[in-house]
Amino acid sequence: MLHRLAIAVLTLVSTAPLAWGSGDSRRTFEGDILPILNSHCLQCHGGVHQKNDLDLRTHAALMKGGKSGSAVVPGKPDESLLWKKIVRDEMPKTDNKVSDANKKLIRAWIEAGAKGKSKTREVNLARAAIQPAEVAKSIDREIDIKLSAAKIPASPRGGDTEFLRRVYIDITGKPPAAEVTKAFLNDPSFDKRVKLVDRLLASPEYGQHFAERWLNVFRQMAVNEREWEPAPFLGWLTDRFNTGKGWDSTVREMFSVTGPFAENPQASFYYYSADMQGKFEPKIMVGNLSQVFLGVQLQCAECHNHPFSDYKQKDFWGLAAFFSITSTPNNPPNTRGVRDNLPKQKPKAGAQVSITIPQGEARNAGTRLRAKFLGGAEPELDAGASFRPALAAWLTAKDNRLFARASVNRLWAHFFARGFVNPLNDFGDHNAPSHPELLDTLAEEFVVSGFDYRHLIRSICLSDAYQRTSHVVKGNEKPEAEPLFARMASKVLTPEELYDALCVALEVSEIAPPSDPKKKPNPKGPQPPSPRSLFVKFFRNPGDMDEPTELKLGVPHVLKMMNESGFNAGGKVVERVTLSTKSREEAIDELFIAVLARRPTAAERDRFVAFASRQKSAEEAYRRVVWVLINSSEFVLNN
Repeated sequence: MLHRLAIAVLTLVSTAPLAWGSGDSRRTFEGDILPILNSHCLQCHGGVHQKNDLDLRTHAALMKGGKSGSAVVPGKPDESLLWKKIVRDEMPKTDNKVSDANKKLIRAWIEAGAKGKSKTREVNLARAAIQPAEVAKSIDREIDIKLSAAKIPASPRGGDTEFLRRVYIDITGKPPAAEVTKAFLNDPSFDKRVKLVDRLLASPEYGQHFAERWLNVFRQMAVNEREWEPAPFLGWLTDRFNTGKGWDSTVREMFSVTGPFAENPQASFYYYSADMQGKFEPKIMVGNLSQVFLGVQLQCAECHNHPFSDYKQKDFWGLAAFFSITSTPNNPPNTRGVRDNLPKQKPKAGAQVSITIPQGEARNAGTRLRAKFLGGAEPELDAGASFRPALAAWLTAKDNRLFARASVNRLWAHFFARGFVNPLNDFGDHNAPSHPELLDTLAEEFVVSGFDYRHLIRSICLSDAYQRTSHVVKGNEKPEAEPLFARMASKVLTPEELYDALCVALEVSEIAPPSDPKKKPNPKGPQPPSPRSLFVKFFRNPGDMDEPTELKLGVPHVLKMMNESGFNAGGKVVERVTLSTKSREEAIDELFIAVLARRPTAAERDRFVAFASRQKSAEEAYRRVVWVLINSSEFVLNN
């Protein structure tokens, strides 16, 4: 399993052909042809270079053609210059030639009319939300269509133990305790999985887990590595999730906040967009908000027009203008917070809200640009009030498809280890979704549900796609099965999840590192960091949030897991099992349930019982068994 994790599962996805028959009208430029061109042709016909004025990044540009005329004649591949060049291996001129399978795909696409994806989709945002079970059926229907078209078999439904540990960690960040595992496995109810999902979403751990995940997203996007007092902000986010506040209103409050940090914990959000000296920077905020909340890499347009999309430099600075008077004072400490430096005198009616591109930028330094929504209008703003509420309202509006789609894509990736669009922050014609119809369906459902996280999570967790085993079956071991969700991915536990899993397995509230007897605590000084925060800091790696299937434990981490006294002393679980069990077989079963949330196989039971019988005492034997289990690859994965 660890070997499989080490494989670069995201490679080869863009060039994977679908086995649709000739003339299938579902094939589109964005979904099927652009990934091939992106891998082979855009270095000469993309944003930076457009040889012979031929731009292959969009369907419209391709149909327009270049200096040599039209590149594609719909329905007539033999008259299409693009096909002629590719079939003769004249394009690309490098050794990276288009495969025979992808050549067939390009020809079939041209024969079927060389269609692009329709930009319009009928959306009904006035309708009521659909029951989660029905949404789950929609999820499975769309995924099954893609799998069938690609002739890739799906792995079967996972067993109760696999589902139990997976859904517990995904929703609460912790594996189930031993008693919970036994109760679930012994429950004969046909709907016990549905009840379990509801129970987990009603638990306080649900809100804390998702708040912590989002805090890590903000932390990861920060330029300044200083920690900005995360506890109050974490508590605020936790409360928002647990009380069922819509994600739109939560994001609006983060962007619109004004006032001291002590009274407005969400003001901490702005400190994650500070420069290296801790000063808030509008351009850092624009780069962050566009990637995290809109799913686009607008930061590439900070200094010049975006080379691989239609975004312009004026789009970047048009958003930055909404933050042009915003600051985060932090000296003295009690003034820390977010404020807008409003003019002392009321501005004249019609005064423009704008920002000047600063000196040092690549192009157009000194140019003033008005505040403008991305891809939208220049709103009329009151120059004597904060501009940010208007931006927050636009950002989270029901008809802002970018916000809804980016939110759904990120939530889907939390459960499936990859989004419909990967990377998560790179939506665009150059990077088509793996399941565009499903992404749009779930985005619409998210909006009509009131941007309800719980509703979408229920829908996902009740689907067959989510409940599939992670085990490979013949035919879905190939890399192209990964983006089609033919099986569940095995995700590596985050540092937070790993620490909590150790506490659950050892049945202790915390795992404190060895104390220094010579060092006496200072009651008047700052409180020392918690054992959990020290553990998380030690185990955190760059990119943890974006690469959930990549095992990044190095030698220091492995040695700490193997040798730290708090981890290998057996905890209270060894005490309990030693006192409560009557046989070694029963003890081994109990330890497996406590640590791995499953019973051992017959072969595992025999092997561990034989091992335990050779130890000096039962307590020593069970301590060593626990050590083996928590240092296994299975323990650090959620499957």
